Amino acid sequence: MMYHACPLSRHQGVLLPTLFASLRIWTEAVAVTLGFVAIEALNAWVARRFGHAPVIWLGNGLLLGFLLDRRGGGIARILTLALLADMIFEIGFHAYGWLLAAVIAACKISEIAIAYGMLRGRLAARPDPARPGALLRLVTAALVAPVFPVLFAADAAFYLAGRDFAAALTAWYLPAVLGFAVVTPLVLTVLRPSARGEKRDIVFWLASFRYFAFLLAVASFVFSQSHYPLRFLVFPPLLLIAARRSLMETAIATFLTAAIIFGFTLSGRGPISLLTSVGVLSPGEKIFIAQIFVLVLGICVLAIAAWAEQTRRLRDIAAQRQHRLRESERRYRILVDHSRDVIYRMSPDGGRLYVSPAAERLFGFSAEEQVGSNWRTDVHPEDWPAVRKELRKFAQGADTIVFPYRRRCKDGTYLWVETRVGAVYDPVSGAVREYIANSRDISAQKAAEEQLNAMNTALVTLAATDGLTGIANRRAFDEVLEREWRRTQREATPIALLMIDVDHFKSFNDFYGHLAGDDSLRRLAAAISGSLHRPGDLAARFGGEEFAVLLPGTDVAGADEIAWRIRDAVAGLGIVHEVTPLGRISISIGIASDGPDAYHDPSLLVRAADRALYAAKEAGRNRSVIATSDDFRVTV
Repeated sequence: MMYHACPLSRHQGVLLPTLFASLRIWTEAVAVTLGFVAIEALNAWVARRFGHAPVIWLGNGLLLGFLLDRRGGGIARILTLALLADMIFEIGFHAYGWLLAAVIAACKISEIAIAYGMLRGRLAARPDPARPGALLRLVTAALVAPVFPVLFAADAAFYLAGRDFAAALTAWYLPAVLGFAVVTPLVLTVLRPSARGEKRDIVFWLASFRYFAFLLAVASFVFSQSHYPLRFLVFPPLLLIAARRSLMETAIATFLTAAIIFGFTLSGRGPISLLTSVGVLSPGEKIFIAQIFVLVLGICVLAIAAWAEQTRRLRDIAAQRQHRLRESERRYRILVDHSRDVIYRMSPDGGRLYVSPAAERLFGFSAEEQVGSNWRTDVHPEDWPAVRKELRKFAQGADTIVFPYRRRCKDGTYLWVETRVGAVYDPVSGAVREYIANSRDISAQKAAEEQLNAMNTALVTLAATDGLTGIANRRAFDEVLEREWRRTQREATPIALLMIDVDHFKSFNDFYGHLAGDDSLRRLAAAISGSLHRPGDLAARFGGEEFAVLLPGTDVAGADEIAWRIRDAVAGLGIVHEVTPLGRISISIGIASDGPDAYHDPSLLVRAADRALYAAKEAGRNRSVIATSDDFRVTV
């Protein structure tokens, strides 16, 4: 039986998250729209209670602030829903016809869209009115965005409802400007990430309460009376909040002050009525003056608050940078003062500009004694050529070089150091501005290297020396023979080889014992090597009682002479050998020479000398035999 996966179950891992995300977006859009209409309804209801058109459009400012703070898309969706909802509100609350309601709703949403378009590039990425130039851009958008929508709305009110064009223009433009200029900064300062992330303690709120209480008391006193022109007394409390508190608190204080001013002005009280000396101001004129007053008040106070917050931020940034600089300097000073390495700053000519304290511990010189002197004077004369060669790498484009040398100490001794030097270039001219050097003590490392080299040399010597006789062994002989043979070929010089064997040595060992045999071999090796006077000549133990003598640059005559010398030296030892007729130890020697033209290979030279040695033994021993190309020549 075959089962097929259901398409829904197969794709539900993609469909369900997409469905939930879409539902969340639409839910958010509907919630924002309902909030916008609710604020508009509250605003219209309050205005109707006072028998006047709205003095400030709260909904426009709130919606613009929300859109600027919003992350992601969905702006067109929210504006469309707000347009439909506001059109329904205008029909239901104001009893407008559907055409007039549509035009008014479209103009209202249009000015929000225009303001958002003007501010998106500056505030949408970072919705913070305290940024440099942000508040100026916001005020500009508040003044410019409503212009064309207000003209269309006033035209619609004139032609469709018979309202006065100028009155409709005034009743729309200033409330729209105030909504953007007063309410939108408040929304942005409350919603900005820095405000959401800040922790407010009880001390903060108590301080804010004192400032707000003082402001509300002054504003209520000034605008609740109509006898004294004290309206400008609201400026000092607001300026105090702007200078000492945050931009968010200043925006809240501005909004509360505007509410007090409009509340008392709509109720017929306040010092604004004292602005005329002829007649009495109408309620519309009072509201117009109050709107202008609040607009100027809000712009001035918010600008001062934004400037103060920018100043505080710059001061905090400078303080943080200074703190990081001090902390970095402190850490650097700790590292430099406690570092075992010596750190230098040097001018291009080699003069020391700075020396770390570790120099006194290593070299005995204090930092003050070294600053100003040239570092080259402390380099060991034998090491200066190698150091100068390394320094030439800077001219070849190197940024950093590392080299060891012996550095002079205050007591006249020298200390091995390894120095790393880096060049610091001028960013404009590209010339070397100074050098930074770091020197560390490597005397222990050098001592270990010298000890290791001595051990390696000893091991090499040991590997090339016969353990019994103390002369070269077979391995060393083969290496020297190969090397000298190649040199002979290059230079076309002769080479000779003596193969030496101790006569009747087996019977010597049987009669006297192996210890006596070993001692005699040592004496024979000493006699053979003592007969060689040139540094290039080599005496080696070829195996058992057999020896080999390599004579570079020696012809047959010279090799025969050395063979006679060796036989005389052995005879002079007088080592008793009672079993032989001679009564003492003797040797037989095979000689091969005539250069590479005769043999063409070092193994052939060895074979020829070995054949000559056997010929000497067959001829009666205690003699030398010279190998020739076709025969042997015996030297008794």
